[in-house]
Amino acid sequence: MDTPHTAQFSHTDSVDLILRTAREHFLVSPQEETRLWIKNAEGSFERLCNTRVTVLDAALKTGQVVIMETRNKDGTWPSAQPQAVNTALEEEEEFQGQPGICGLTNLGNTCFMNSALQCLSNVPQLTEYFLKNRYLEELNFCNPLGMKGEIAEAYADLVKQAWSGHHRSIVPHVFKTKVGHFASQFLGYQQHDSQELLSFLLDGLHEDLNRVKKKEYVELCDAAGRPDQEVAQEAWQNHKRRNDSVIVDTFHGLFKSTLVCPDCGNVSVTFDPFCYLSVPLPVSHKRVMEVFFVSMDPRRKPEQHRLVVPKKGKISDLCVALAKHTGMSPERMMVADVFSHRFYKIYQLEESLSSILDRDDIFIYEVSGRSAIGENSREDVVLPIYLRERTPARDYNNSYYGLMLFGHPLLVSVPRDRLSWDALYHILLYRLSRYVTRPSSDDEDDGDEKDIEDKDNIPKPGHVAGASSQDSGPEQAGPSSGVAGGSRAPVDNSPGPSHWPQRARRKHLFTLQTVNSNGTSDRSTFNEDTHGVSFSSQPYIAIDWEPEMKKRYYDEVEAEGYVKHDCVGYVLKKAPVRLQECIELFTTVETLEKENPWYCPTCKQHQLATKKLDLWMLPETLIIHLKRFSYTKFSREKLDTLVEFPIRDLDFSEFVIKPQNESAPELYKYDLIAVSNHYGGLRDGHYTTFACNKDSGQWHYFDDNSVSPVTENQIESKAAYVLFYQRQDVARRLQPQPSSSDPPASPACGSPPNSEFMDVN
Repeated sequence: MDTPHTAQFSHTDSVDLILRTAREHFLVSPQEETRLWIKNAEGSFERLCNTRVTVLDAALKTGQVVIMETRNKDGTWPSAQPQAVNTALEEEEEFQGQPGICGLTNLGNTCFMNSALQCLSNVPQLTEYFLKNRYLEELNFCNPLGMKGEIAEAYADLVKQAWSGHHRSIVPHVFKTKVGHFASQFLGYQQHDSQELLSFLLDGLHEDLNRVKKKEYVELCDAAGRPDQEVAQEAWQNHKRRNDSVIVDTFHGLFKSTLVCPDCGNVSVTFDPFCYLSVPLPVSHKRVMEVFFVSMDPRRKPEQHRLVVPKKGKISDLCVALAKHTGMSPERMMVADVFSHRFYKIYQLEESLSSILDRDDIFIYEVSGRSAIGENSREDVVLPIYLRERTPARDYNNSYYGLMLFGHPLLVSVPRDRLSWDALYHILLYRLSRYVTRPSSDDEDDGDEKDIEDKDNIPKPGHVAGASSQDSGPEQAGPSSGVAGGSRAPVDNSPGPSHWPQRARRKHLFTLQTVNSNGTSDRSTFNEDTHGVSFSSQPYIAIDWEPEMKKRYYDEVEAEGYVKHDCVGYVLKKAPVRLQECIELFTTVETLEKENPWYCPTCKQHQLATKKLDLWMLPETLIIHLKRFSYTKFSREKLDTLVEFPIRDLDFSEFVIKPQNESAPELYKYDLIAVSNHYGGLRDGHYTTFACNKDSGQWHYFDDNSVSPVTENQIESKAAYVLFYQRQDVARRLQPQPSSSDPPASPACGSPPNSEFMDVN
């Protein structure tokens, strides 16, 4: 900066001439990578990215200061470093390690980005393309579909630093900023999908490095009965007329897509390029659900069952599965979702099982075979029963009482001819008899004489004066009640009536109250007369306990008790799946969904056609995305199926339908070079990478800024998410041929590792 050089240029000269002049004057070798900056009048600096433009187009003026900088040997640029001397940077300069064995710092939920970058960085031909600066000649600054070369340059900086051998780890802050600038979905620090980032990055690199500067219009043509070879060649040539880059050379292949109209039988054949294969995992049509069975026999504790049901089944299928364990008829079962001591939902038999999540607490109650909720034509009626405890509220004069739900609700069958408050009390007392003890004779003798004389003193809904009418609906969040019991939820606040008995009449341990589905008082749900109870809507009954009575007669430990059926101990093992099975499933005929119909040119309307994809031509590096994440209208899940994939010799000859060259079998065999892993579930997780170093042939495990050597038998796991395979003929082409005086070469990726590498761990 202290030795400026003055030179004269014409307006028609290219900026590249300025760069070459500067190289000659400052004795910079052609092998060194350089870039130009201009100093503005305000003293700020601006990059001169495109050196192919003229001095006039670059708006350079007389007296303009142009600065050339050369890349440091550790892959960084001087302009990217702070002005002050950084001792850490000096230490990094002195560090010398294996090129490519470099971690990436997690900037905050950026493990998905780090995993994708490490995989891509270990694709040999792409990395060599950047390390040997071939990308500089192909940067496309004018592509309207590209990112003005900025993504390619940012990725090149990362590759240069990672493969300099001078860094244990690097901070990809500039790259993260560039990605967020051009793809707003990656702004901020939320967790994302490594495959989605990889898809964006491959597309961005392709457009930034596209050799086609002006894309021509190309009309897509159907086969129209022509031979596949002719149509495929035409499709590939048309693709290359608009898309020609190192990404196309390395990652792009060709599909054959066949659509058949179900009405007229019209067959449409097209050939389409692809950058990666998203293959489905064979999904079991069965589902394992855990439920609790509550018998009408009060002596039996609730039973936990593990049931295998059809994944797309109905509630009735759940009852049929339970019937096989209990011997109880499915017609005598009612299914409910219990949440926070109340019924979140009571299911009908025809409802789909897909609406039940794995985390839901599902209870199946035995009811009489002739009962149902709210059906007057039946002889029995089913009453949902809640348990509540009356506790003093925090009030200045304790004039208000709070009601708290507790325990597990019940569904109780009551004969319609016995639907009176007195009969209901005794039916409920019988159903609770396992954990509610009846008063002894001593307790009865100790009762209030006035209560004894009043034989009709059974507290009824009408006696609960001032009960509030709150109906906020079932809670949408909070701790599940579970079988072990959840936290108490506040339900109702009612003023304490002056005539409320301090203790219940002898033999009557609790009072009854009609409530709504949320467990709060609702006066509109009942009509009371002296002979019985009639309901104007679906009835819910609350059993209200005084704290003293509950403590004395209610056994909480026994009430929360349950037993496990033998089926709970069975572990349903998921059989591993071979990668070849996933590829077979990918090429299977399928029918288009209603949301994505195909327009038949013969019928002149959209049709749910059958579709089949076949592999016609495979790329040098094949990316296989395992579709572990499943999304439906009612559920989201991650498939943790173990996929068995070969480290070497993955043979695609049986899947490629293009006439094959039998003399070159290596054109269809692939070796693994990298794996992007995802650990965890849908809401949270962590991404890591297994990758094979192109120089040493040794596998390493990349976990953000931590890198450690691993053996091949550690690579295959349930976490494997994106697989990178390299064609064997490419691997042999890239492997340097040693001379007779050279030492033996390191094993290539996919080759059996040497014993010295096995001893690293």
